[in-house]
Amino acid sequence: MIKWDHSDTDIIIYSDDSMTSLGFMAPSKLIGFCTSVPNEELVSMIFYFKALMITSAVLWASRLTPPIQCLLIYTDSVNCVDMFNTLKAQEGYNTILLFVVCILMSSKMSLHIFHVPRADNSIADALSCHLPTTAMSMLPSLQIHHFQPPHVAMGWEE
Repeated sequence: MIKWDHSDTDIIIYSDDSMTSLGFMAPSKLIGFCTSVPNEELVSMIFYFKALMITSAVLWASRLTPPIQCLLIYTDSVNCVDMFNTLKAQEGYNTILLFVVCILMSSKMSLHIFHVPRADNSIADALSCHLPTTAMSMLPSLQIHHFQPPHVAMGWEE
């Protein structure tokens, strides 16, 4: 494991979710993403959606060119901070965690997850509530796209 701190970060992502949708954004890229919560979710809990949101953000970041080495994600979920930073998942979350670990290993990317209070996560919160106009009022140049969470991370066949 490579030690690095905030100053070494290649990209910062803010993520959030609601019981109906997911959203994340990369302020340095002026890009945001949102989608509805999958209808076929395996675990109907907010923690599951937060973990799925982080997984989606990691997958997106792993495909950036040039490749990044140090990814920092902010979430308002202490459970996700613990799960991804310790690599220990409770039952029902191992598939998501293993999927992220495979992405990190294959892309040679290092991940840090930190807690952010909801009040400091307003753009991602707006995206997760399907409020693109609100998100764009806070960051006018923001480009918003829709995305599909990775089915493999949810234990489905692609």
